[in-house]
Amino acid sequence: IWFWTSFFWIGFNVYLAVVPATFHFNNVGMMSFMLICTTLNYALIIANSMRFSIMESVDANEIAFLSMDNIWRANQLFFMVGPIQGFSVLTGTKNFISYLLYGQDIGGWSGGDLTQVSIAIVKYWTSMIIVSSIACWVYLFTSNPTDVEYQSRRPGCIIFTFIAMDVLHPCVYLRTVGNKWTKEEAAKMTMFQKLTCTRWWKSVLQVMILNEGTTNVFRYVAPAYNFMLPLLVFYNSYYGVSAGFTLVAVGAGH
Repeated sequence: IWFWTSFFWIGFNVYLAVVPATFHFNNVGMMSFMLICTTLNYALIIANSMRFSIMESVDANEIAFLSMDNIWRANQLFFMVGPIQGFSVLTGTKNFISYLLYGQDIGGWSGGDLTQVSIAIVKYWTSMIIVSSIACWVYLFTSNPTDVEYQSRRPGCIIFTFIAMDVLHPCVYLRTVGNKWTKEEAAKMTMFQKLTCTRWWKSVLQVMILNEGTTNVFRYVAPAYNFMLPLLVFYNSYYGVSAGFTLVAVGAGH
């Protein structure tokens, strides 16, 4: 029933990125609140990861360990699964009403390949988040904001950009999976042909994003910005409400 939280907090940060807002609160209190939420959030993730690692190590006789992937994947999961959970709730409600009113058999899925449906939902949802984060920055600089409006809206853009960075890796993977491109093909094409070829752009994204170096950067970005946000409250108080409530929402999602 918590699938709506990812929609709400993404929408909330978009709202703060495009609409000037004013909040009144104590910076020290908000920073303390955010640090406590972040610490408890990571404590839950670490404890849960260690519990399952220990269970697996007992079964497989392996050494239990905790990697940064646990925290990174947890952030990704929160923002990615909302549409799938919402789709499941709506589909289940529709099928139940059909059974209740018309006595239709709801024992099986008849909407096509469920795996492909889920992949399509995540692919378009993550793409929308990335495009929206870029659009927020474009609107910020093209709307001629006053200094106060700029200071108010910029934190929303920054936080939303971090959210987009969380889902960039899976989005690129889903967009480029199965793409086959060889150096021999590239050698036979002119630059204009490459620029107008979808498969060439997909191969560029694969090289730029789906490599070990970029993956390691993204792996540490999520934990870093979660601990960095409380400190940014002292620099700009507008980070407080958006960042604090986002940490609470992400923590609940985990």
